[in-house]
Amino acid sequence: MGEKPKIGLALSGGVGYCLAHIGVLKALEEESIAIDCLAGTSGGALIGCLYASGIKADRLEQIAQEISWARLMAPTLVIKNKGLVSSEPIEKLVDELIGKDRRFSELKLPLSVVAVDLISGSEVVFPQSDEDLIAPAVRASCSVPVVYAPVKMGDWLLSDGGIKAPLPVEALKRCGVDLIIGVAFEPGRYEPTNLFEIGNRSMLLASESLLELYENELDVLVKVKTGEVVSWDFSAAQSLIEVGYQAAREKLGRIRERVAGRKADA
Repeated sequence: MGEKPKIGLALSGGVGYCLAHIGVLKALEEESIAIDCLAGTSGGALIGCLYASGIKADRLEQIAQEISWARLMAPTLVIKNKGLVSSEPIEKLVDELIGKDRRFSELKLPLSVVAVDLISGSEVVFPQSDEDLIAPAVRASCSVPVVYAPVKMGDWLLSDGGIKAPLPVEALKRCGVDLIIGVAFEPGRYEPTNLFEIGNRSMLLASESLLELYENELDVLVKVKTGEVVSWDFSAAQSLIEVGYQAAREKLGRIRERVAGRKADA
């Protein structure tokens, strides 16, 4: 019998929808399907870094109940900083939860985080080196355009990785995985009521065609149907975790089938 294939998990962006990733991780843990490597874009980078640091799904579920937008936003000068609010609180939250100034080399699982340089238009994948700090990279990846000011880092002006990589499949491949599971969101019909919702819904709709292309590169795609829950509604944390959990459970048979197939090929 062959060895267990190296399983990679690609986590998409989606602001508050990222809480559904917790439900997916919970389902995988219950079935003893161990993830060996992660890649995350935007909110997926946030959940990915916490999980890669060793925080399990049950603790992530507790954290999700405590998060509010007041903890994730700070006032900024719009004209000067190119955004309605600063994403600095995201960096502080990551430091608080996994330890200040933690480096990618210190994580328990390999992690790739995707951002976009608004100057060159290029995708930037962290870590560039093992010594790169986790929190600033996650902050940059989560900086939804217009809403959050982009993050200046060296010669880069970094913004949300979902602009070019709504599902970070290519970044995950850097880890040399044998089997790729992707998690993406399928929002239902609802009317966005503020600038925050309009910005994120626009990005989600723009990424739909790209997600279709990714399906050919994935072994399993877990599509989480978020219904009429708006992406900025953290009060819906438990329901988002539940829909993520159920979406993953529906794919467990397919995941086991792919794992068994890769074992046989080894």
